[in-house]
Amino acid sequence: MHDPAHARPYDTLAIGPRLVLRHPNRRDREAFLALRRASRAFLEPWEPLPPPGGDAFGDEQFARLLDTCDTDLSQRMLACLRADGTIVGQVSLGGILRGPLQSCFVGYWIGEPFSRRGFGAEAVGLAVRFAFGTLGLHRVEANIQPHNEPSKALARRVGFRYEGYSPRYLQIAGQWADHERWAITIEDWNAGVSPTR
Repeated sequence: MHDPAHARPYDTLAIGPRLVLRHPNRRDREAFLALRRASRAFLEPWEPLPPPGGDAFGDEQFARLLDTCDTDLSQRMLACLRADGTIVGQVSLGGILRGPLQSCFVGYWIGEPFSRRGFGAEAVGLAVRFAFGTLGLHRVEANIQPHNEPSKALARRVGFRYEGYSPRYLQIAGQWADHERWAITIEDWNAGVSPTR
């Protein structure tokens, strides 16, 4: 069987049982936007608004993804099926800080047609492995709205622990929304707390 993970190793960042994480490229535009648009109602309640005048489900979002996918401050990766390369979602490591912190934030989404199949946990687990192994970071943090039970379950499954509560932490749909802070350190990861390894 053709395995895109081996066919294009130059942009493959992590390989799991069912998924590959890789940087996006211009050829992904149509499939990426089709998945985002098909999942709009499913994703919108959980996502921050783009910069003024932007559309989180439009061309500007894809252009921004390309511009910020591989920088010192961010790594934005597409989660794709190993079997045929189909894009199922995205996972991003942002706010990468070096020096004594060596940390980042993780954000993730899975398109509605691929939800509730464990792809989110696999993608985030692969991203955490990339953060600790390839990037050499010490801590990865996820900020999750308190009522987003599926996302909190995903964080637990990957090995994140609850650290605290941040009132009015991030604007979601134009409103300041409370978030819970979840995190995992390389010590947790090396101790094998994550079943998605």
